[in-house]
Amino acid sequence: MARAGSTGGGFGAGAAHLRAEWGRWWRTEDWTDTHVAHYVLNDQFRTWQRFQQRNRAEVQQNIGLLKEQQKYARQAQIMQINRERTRHRQGRSGGGMYGGGGGASPMISYKMMQWASLQMRMGQQEFRHLEITPSQLHIGRGHVRSHRHKAAAAWILGLGAAWVGLWWASVTTALVLVLLAAAVFAIAAASAGRGLKPRRPPVPKLLFIPPNVPAHTELAADPEPQPFPIREAGRDPRQAREAVRLALLKEKARVAEVHVPEETAYGWNVPVVLESGTAGQLIGTLKNVATTLRVGTSRVLARAVDPNDAALVNIQILTRDPFANPPAYPVRAPRSCSITDPFSIGVSIDGEHTPIVLAGQSALIVARTGGGKSAMVRALADYASACFDAVVVDIDPMGRGLGPLASVAVRSALTRQDAEDELAYLKALAEARIAALGPTEDNMTVSSATPAVIAFVDEFPELSDRGKATAIELLRVARKSRVTLVICTTDATTDVMGDAIGDALGIRILMSCRQADVPLVVGQNDAVAKGWLPHLLVPSPGEWEIADAGQYYCITPRHREPILRYVSHLTADVAVQRARERVAAGLPVLSWPAVNGPATQATTKPLARIVEQILTAFATQSNPAAMSVEQITEHLATVDPAVWRQWDGRERRDRLAAAGRRIKTELKAAGITITSQRIDELPGRPTGYRLTDIRDALS
Repeated sequence: MARAGSTGGGFGAGAAHLRAEWGRWWRTEDWTDTHVAHYVLNDQFRTWQRFQQRNRAEVQQNIGLLKEQQKYARQAQIMQINRERTRHRQGRSGGGMYGGGGGASPMISYKMMQWASLQMRMGQQEFRHLEITPSQLHIGRGHVRSHRHKAAAAWILGLGAAWVGLWWASVTTALVLVLLAAAVFAIAAASAGRGLKPRRPPVPKLLFIPPNVPAHTELAADPEPQPFPIREAGRDPRQAREAVRLALLKEKARVAEVHVPEETAYGWNVPVVLESGTAGQLIGTLKNVATTLRVGTSRVLARAVDPNDAALVNIQILTRDPFANPPAYPVRAPRSCSITDPFSIGVSIDGEHTPIVLAGQSALIVARTGGGKSAMVRALADYASACFDAVVVDIDPMGRGLGPLASVAVRSALTRQDAEDELAYLKALAEARIAALGPTEDNMTVSSATPAVIAFVDEFPELSDRGKATAIELLRVARKSRVTLVICTTDATTDVMGDAIGDALGIRILMSCRQADVPLVVGQNDAVAKGWLPHLLVPSPGEWEIADAGQYYCITPRHREPILRYVSHLTADVAVQRARERVAAGLPVLSWPAVNGPATQATTKPLARIVEQILTAFATQSNPAAMSVEQITEHLATVDPAVWRQWDGRERRDRLAAAGRRIKTELKAAGITITSQRIDELPGRPTGYRLTDIRDALS
């Protein structure tokens, strides 16, 4: 049998189709629930009409009877009046007053009034249909099927009787009719064979206008499609648009139009046009939209895309991790880079790099625990330590510092007091550099002899008030002096930072953070409404679950749009190996500049190189109370191996004695008297210097 709904086919297919159609009619399968609902409602209306007609007839009949009774009563009253008049003329006295005799009964009038009132109320009644339930549909379909079966039986019996009568009356006429019936069937089968389309009769028209829309009828609107996960759309843009449209509709987002989305490497880009409201109000619904679309909490982003059209908003839906395969860290040989060159700190969601320049620019990194701050700091420190014209300074009042990259720092301060002192030192260095500028110089020129200073200040809120104030003062002269800070904090509010500096730095990086930090760092009160959504990023709870760690938004001289980005993670093992290579190759030397003018010399007296190098040796060891001559010499050898490794061929005792004499000679030449002594707390009680003695001599 040909499949219903197919095209093509001959007489056989048409005959089979007619048989199938007969079966559908017999089983009432040609009627939908809408057909049956209209049939049931019309049956309700006819029943109500019959009931109304019967009631109206009964009321009218009763009113007619009462009118007859009233008529007879009036006639009796007239007859009684006439009798009274006759008796009065004859001089008789009657048993009642003249003109009395009753008349029409008040009860009849009252009953007539009741029936008239009932008739009026019945005329005002409107038909109220009963709602169609599944059981009513089932019963109604059974009634239709029963009526069809009875009609078919009547037709079969009638045609059978006529057929017998024709054969009895005239065989010729019967044969002609047989041939004619066969021809009609053949034509009908051939016609049906060309279409093979199931017949669907028209829906019976409702005989009344319903006060409200009945269910299962043509008047009932199609049920609104339910939202579905966007993954069910596959790669079909139209299905993806429908998923987004239904999700926005469910959340009552005021969106006038959803354009056909564009498939991306991470999911979908969906342009929408707002009906009213703002992009910020739409962004406020994104968490619920993400739930409806069955994607991650931070996987639905939105931002305005046209400054000339506030209604146009771009929604980005991440059905997969856009940073699952980030680019590997470039391999940088020691002293192979320049701090004045741009380098990338990660890739954007669109696959674009994020180049920045650290020379002369301070940076702010805002990230709560698990947001990926360490990954960003390592990326910056990895590049800075590979530059021939930059040095790294490690400042952390909580003692952790740069971790596996700590050895590339030429100076370190890992306590609150040392951090305060180090910031004061850097501020003095910056002022000295500015004082040393020539008359035609606006900013200090960095080189291998005068490297830029990149000081990483972790846990900024843990600094003392004096340390915060010194850091803020340093930020104001950082660009000219090329002594800049990379500040890391979990909170960017004014009461924590100590001043309104959140939006004052050239490079601002927002990782997973608080919503209150976003407008402060971006510098715009409506930053969230414009699509800056770092507060939606999910921090990592631990190494077993990365979550959104490493993802960030940033503001730099080249980047001003709220675009999600990601910094690759440099593992600790690789970081340690790179640090060793750079230390072995020799780090740039941080020297104090010559100062122009006696006034500046009085306020910022430069340190002698030997003193600065000794202090750096202490800083690299987290500023211990004392260091031996051997430990200090090992550090000096990394700075100037030609001087401090000239005794390597001698015995250890002679080598240390020669190094000790050289240290004393250079200190004496610098005009500083610091006495070496036995260090009891070190194994073997070696000769060395105490940090307090050095600081006392300098003060």
